[in-house]
Amino acid sequence: MEHEFDVFETLPDRSVRWRACIRGIQPALTKLRSMSKLTVNEVFAIDLATQTIIGRVNEGSPARAA
Repeated sequence: MEHEFDVFETLPDRSVRWRACIRGIQPALTKLRSMSKLTVNEVFAIDLATQTIIGRVNEGSPARAA
């Protein structure tokens, strides 16, 4: 059974928005890579059941520094 991972984006005001739910580690990481090309904001994927972050892109972006 593949785990489900939720993808979130951290906005400039530091609020966090849910963006997707993806089944499987590789598809979730692929989604992160594709989203990193569409936004400068930090985006991360997490297994909510275990609270394990499996990937993060645009970490330390200008939006996070504000």
